[in-house]
Amino acid sequence: MIEPAARPLIVGLGEAMVRLSSPQKVPLESATELEVHVAGAELNLLIAATGLGAQGRWLTRLPASELGAMIRRHARSYGVEIEAHDEAGGRAGLLFLELGAPPRPSRVLYDRKDSAASHLSADEFAWDEVLAGAGAAHVTGITCALGDGPMAATLAFLSAARRLGVMTSFDMNYRSQLWDTARARGCYWRVLPLVDTLFVAPGDLAMMCERNDEIDALAAQVVQEFGVSTVVLRERCEISYQELGASVRVVGERDSTAVASGFVVDELGAGDAAAGAFLVSMLLGETRSQSAERCVRAYARMLTIPGDSWSGTMHDLTDGYASSRKVVR
Repeated sequence: MIEPAARPLIVGLGEAMVRLSSPQKVPLESATELEVHVAGAELNLLIAATGLGAQGRWLTRLPASELGAMIRRHARSYGVEIEAHDEAGGRAGLLFLELGAPPRPSRVLYDRKDSAASHLSADEFAWDEVLAGAGAAHVTGITCALGDGPMAATLAFLSAARRLGVMTSFDMNYRSQLWDTARARGCYWRVLPLVDTLFVAPGDLAMMCERNDEIDALAAQVVQEFGVSTVVLRERCEISYQELGASVRVVGERDSTAVASGFVVDELGAGDAAAGAFLVSMLLGETRSQSAERCVRAYARMLTIPGDSWSGTMHDLTDGYASSRKVVR
């Protein structure tokens, strides 16, 4: 048990949406009912981090509506502190998810244009105040993709964190439905000089660098060119129809690698949980190899959970982690 005074604070900036999923892998066009969850990369990370022993503080804009209240209640139910501006007449972004079954892929449809969070701006918060006492400041490329205002808010957030000596964390999280590669690449190049810890999939890294070189070489290039101290490469592979494998490679001052796999119940949110576990482990002073192991095990664990949010404990990633079917009696 981590003493309250020793719990590191992670501050995240970004949007959460209402996720509507067709049950039992039914195609969306044939669905007669939809399951409701709350989805959002930064919030997912904070929920995972809070369960693992950190404090989470979420910065966002929410619609002043029942859907905004749903999102707020979801965050609070996991112990995440909220700093949110309510927008009268605003709307919540919607995410429709169809979980596929081979040969039919999973599909995501967004209805998030002009959402409350897309109106975030560079002066949205008193950044020094909301970052007070923080150990890490986290944001993703999804927030950057929401528009010029959220991009400006991202730069202001990370710049303030740098000025205050707070470790900055960025998950590239490229989403092709939100923007094209040229615009994304331009934004990433503006963000990366402000980043200490970068989470990225190999394909996204190759896209940003516009090269298909050895991934470790591209990661080393990012470390050298932008001064990023730690690059966390997350890669997944299909083991079978029902099982996904994941590997994490940490490139930086001390390189480490870890692998795990999980039975797939729901694919969304695994990368967010993994990043949350890595940040908590890092802030608690664990070794890079321990952080990599926590990261990949959180990824595998999240695959087994419906919805986008996982709130486990360190026990779930250590003595309570089982790599095969097990009954605890």
